[in-house]
Amino acid sequence: MAGTSTTSLGTGPKITVVTTMKDEGPYILDWIAHYKTLGVTDFVVFTNDCSDSTDHILRCLNRAGVVEHRFNRVMRRGPHKSALMWAQYEQTVLESDWIMVIDVDEYLQINSGDGTLPGLIDQYPEADAISFVWRVFGNAGVKEIEATPVPQNFTLTQHERGDINENRFFKTMHRNTSKFERLGVHRPFLAEDAKDVRWILPNGQRLTEEQIATALFVYEDYGYEGAQLNHYALRSQDALLNKKARGRANHHTQGIAPGYWKKFDKNDVQDATLAENFGAAMNVKARLLRDATLRKYHEEALVWHRDQAARLRKKQEVRAFLQTIEGVEDEGQQAA
Repeated sequence: MAGTSTTSLGTGPKITVVTTMKDEGPYILDWIAHYKTLGVTDFVVFTNDCSDSTDHILRCLNRAGVVEHRFNRVMRRGPHKSALMWAQYEQTVLESDWIMVIDVDEYLQINSGDGTLPGLIDQYPEADAISFVWRVFGNAGVKEIEATPVPQNFTLTQHERGDINENRFFKTMHRNTSKFERLGVHRPFLAEDAKDVRWILPNGQRLTEEQIATALFVYEDYGYEGAQLNHYALRSQDALLNKKARGRANHHTQGIAPGYWKKFDKNDVQDATLAENFGAAMNVKARLLRDATLRKYHEEALVWHRDQAARLRKKQEVRAFLQTIEGVEDEGQQAA
């Protein structure tokens, strides 16, 4: 899937993020602003069946040239995998130097160099792919949806070093070369004849041949000293209720059960690094919000999500779900 490089034109690497969204209105601008500060040059965003103002926000950003918004034709494989299939035909993707599939609840925190993706790429000029390992951030007892950016609202996370043999999933930024055949949710698929693939973690640690062939996660060495992928799968309780009602993009046949809460509610230690360095993203967001129409849809999204959660909380099955996850939370606090 090799494309036409722009680096020879002296403009720096063309780094494209591909993502899917559904009912993510309150979170879009913070996320876009953050990745722009990291050096992402292009965004290709697929949406389907949105009930909030997500589509309107993205159409405004599309009009401004900030993103390319596409309405996803969802196949049997589900929203996420369908979008990745369509993305491979997008001209922006074809012309990219580097491609990264990332979700709106995932914020990359670069802990080395100048804190940007071009800087990280410059550190490892021979790399074909760089995998960023999840560091899961918990709910931290937050119940309501707030206007505060997610990285500033949630700063409690899992331990930097995992238990023995604890695997953590990753997402991957890969060079647009013929070594890779197509996009994947966690990693690109290798071309059948791919040779000498240089695949690393952001601290420079090379993946083994076995890992390069099939891995979606790594053990022990997560490469966090280079970068970590902050994963805010839960956010607030109300945000999770809305996510549960909306459904999951990748595992679209699976609902969100209490076990999902237990898996992602990691509040072991504090890491406020991204929260304390979010000022540049806030400046980008402020510039975007000069667009009055965009600002209106952004504000409407926050109201819609709060109202939706309030309606959901009145349902008996939702109250039962909340009681269950709060019981899980209490168990975790007692164990700690």
